[in-house]
Amino acid sequence: MAGRETGLMSAGGLAAFAGGAIVAVIASRVLPPLLAGAAGRVAGGDPFDALAEDHRRILALLDAMERTHASATFRRTQLLLRLKRRLAAHALAEEDVIYPLLHDRAREEEDTRRLYAEHADMKMHLFALEMMPKDDPAWPGRVSELRMLIAEHVHQEEEVDFPKLREALDRRATARLSGTVRREKALLL
Repeated sequence: MAGRETGLMSAGGLAAFAGGAIVAVIASRVLPPLLAGAAGRVAGGDPFDALAEDHRRILALLDAMERTHASATFRRTQLLLRLKRRLAAHALAEEDVIYPLLHDRAREEEDTRRLYAEHADMKMHLFALEMMPKDDPAWPGRVSELRMLIAEHVHQEEEVDFPKLREALDRRATARLSGTVRREKALLL
């Protein structure tokens, strides 16, 4: 035999399989954020408008969660998972891109610390919802608490912090920021 056999596949076959797996990982995990960042820089757009649209979608998911019936445990689980995924991508963009700029460029150290702390509170609420039986009578109240926390956070960002940061950035920096925000969100979407 020309090649050494290892079970069902030759050494060359194993190497080809491993190489293909590496290419697949690169294509699925590395390229999307790079392409999203490049598309964001080319397309421009306002990163703050995109984040505000995320806020609307997140609040809509919470509204849908509040309206579910106690017997709709599968639907509650499904909505919670969608909420967690959307919030995770959104929070990654804010925590890794927006908040550091708010801290450094807009000189809003106290606001930045508060926003990070509010994200931590949201994550604890999400964990509690995940651990709670989906038919628990306390479910709607817990969802309502999370919705109120997020709505207050959204108001602070959209009415106070985003305008401060927008003012601190020139047009080119805002265009770059759009690409960076898209790249960060693509890491999880």
